[in-house]
Amino acid sequence: MTLILCHCVLNVNARAPGIALWNGVIKPIYDVLKANKISFMQLPCPEASYLGLRRWWFVKEQYDNALYRDYCREMLIGFSEILLENNIREFKVIGLGISPSCGYRETQSDESWGGRPREIDVTKNVKQGSGVWIEILEEVFRNYGFNFDIYDLPPPLIYPGKRHIGTSKYPQTYEDSLRELCEKLGYSYEKLPIKNYHLKEVDTDLRSKKILLAPLEFALKFNDTLDKYVEDGFGLILIPRSNVMTHERRILLDAFVRQIENHIKVGHQVFLHEDDGGSKLFQELLKLLEEKSLLEAIPHV
Repeated sequence: MTLILCHCVLNVNARAPGIALWNGVIKPIYDVLKANKISFMQLPCPEASYLGLRRWWFVKEQYDNALYRDYCREMLIGFSEILLENNIREFKVIGLGISPSCGYRETQSDESWGGRPREIDVTKNVKQGSGVWIEILEEVFRNYGFNFDIYDLPPPLIYPGKRHIGTSKYPQTYEDSLRELCEKLGYSYEKLPIKNYHLKEVDTDLRSKKILLAPLEFALKFNDTLDKYVEDGFGLILIPRSNVMTHERRILLDAFVRQIENHIKVGHQVFLHEDDGGSKLFQELLKLLEEKSLLEAIPHV
């Protein structure tokens, strides 16, 4: 089984401020990936590259515009080409419940959002249906003939506070959410190191603002070096393997570069791991970062 992970699963630093329950990666997912040595690929974050890291909490209607949809479609076409290059035609997509982009069962939706900022009851704007990114993803992946299904993580595994209130398609407790996750990924709930998670049920910004940038090949080794970064609260930006550069792949690469630039602009610390060299796509990423004078701001580790 190969998993295609929406970006924040391994890098909650890309989320808007105040809606991250974890410091770097969503730890239960990482633990299951590592325990079962599951092959995976990480998508870029369309929101972080499109609007940056100082964006407001949004609803679907605010992302549901022609430019954002076209931007998502172009990225996903490039990603699809890389899937074909790596002979990946069957997989499971992991989304993020109630996200206006990455939600699948339900999403945050309210046509009244817009204009002057005001206090909003976020428990009353949840509706059935997918976010914009997932809608476009389904369209593009089906056009490519991929065999896939989609599972979005329950909100209690993602958000601090009571953001799951108002949902009807997800488990309502943290424990039940973990059980559902294990069931969907074929893992024993009893094997999860739950006592190590140290959850904080507070409505605050728990993001570490530390990110490790690396080739995907490094992460798939699941070695002690990667574990150390995860335990230290780092989020991960993992560039997929591709040795063919096309217009579509270039657009996808540009999205990763924009996201990295946006992280740096708000003071997030990005560190580069390149011991493995990486594929041509990763080397092109480094060239683009250097051209934009960003590489000098990224320590090599």
